Parts: sequence; C-alpha cells; structure tokens
Amino acid sequence: MASRSPAPRSPRRRASQLLSELATLIGASPTFVPAPGLVGGAAMRQSLLADPAMETVATRWQDLTMALVGIGSLQPSALLQQSGNAIAPDDQATLLSLGAVGDVCTRFFDTEGQLVHSDLDSRIVGIDPETFRAIPRRIGFAGGARKHEAVRAAIAGNWVNVVVTDLATARALLAA
Repeated sequence: MASRSPAPRSPRRRASQLLSELATLIGASPTFVPAPGLVGGAAMRQSLLADPAMETVATRWQDLTMALVGIGSLQPSALLQQSGNAIAPDDQATLLSLGAVGDVCTRFFDTEGQLVHSDLDSRIVGIDPETFRAIPRRIGFAGGARKHEAVRAAIAGNWVNVVVTDLATARALLAA
C-alpha cells in the first residue's frame, strides 16, 4: 500500500502557521490581516478597509509593540512568483523606473529607504508607513545576495530597527 504525502501548503498558510507557533512560544498574540495585501483597485481597497473584520485589525495597528516583517527585493523570488503573491510585472517596471529597490509590508522604498509613491499605494490593504514606523520593535527578516540592497535601504529608511539575516548579508552590510 502506497503512502500519501500531505498536500503542499501555500506559502501564506505556512507563514501564518509559523507566526502562530512563534507567538505561542513567546506568549504573544498574533494579528492577521483578513485580506490580501494588494488588490485590483482603490474601490476594492476601501471596501475591504470598511469591513468590520478588517476595521478590528486596523484599529489594533497603533497598539503594536513588535512587528515581524520580511524585507522584500523588487525582483521577487521564484517561490514568491509561484505562490501568486508577487506584484505584476508592469507594476514592477513602474516601481523600478521610480527607483524602488525593496519593500516592507508592500511599502516600496528607494536606495535611501525613502518611500516611493506609485499607483500601488491606493491598492495596498495594510498598515500605513507612519503607523508602522511608530512600532517600537520592527524586526526585518531577509537574506541572500539578491536582498543586500533592499536590507541596507530598509535600515537606512528606518523601516526596521532589528535585522535577522545570514552571515554573508551581515558582512555586506558592515562593509558598506
């Protein structure tokens, strides 16, 4: 009798599971946004933000004391592209033309860490940059040569104040 392997989990589902497990370990309460991070238009974004479940989450953003976030590079990884969570190629091209090198919470920034404004801003369902930067501990996770510039910019722009990374990225940051 052949054994069946479990169905592969989506990256989003796996990330939620890992966050829940970490929260349990450290005695915290995770908060999940019950919506996609990026939607097709401003009207859809407004509708989602007005939903009671989303309003409940959004009102808690100002009370956050710690945020665990990924630091993304403009060019998404193969895994992110396969998951369907990467931004569209035309949006990537626009952001590249505006000087974007990376993002935190789908808020894109340039090499100096300055927010890059684009059409995406009206489509993001998530914490706004000012509220995010007011969180006392903003822990960014990223590594690999592809992310060096984005990690450097996230630090420079005060998007994160703690970084968890690999040794090669840490050395690249110290050498800059």
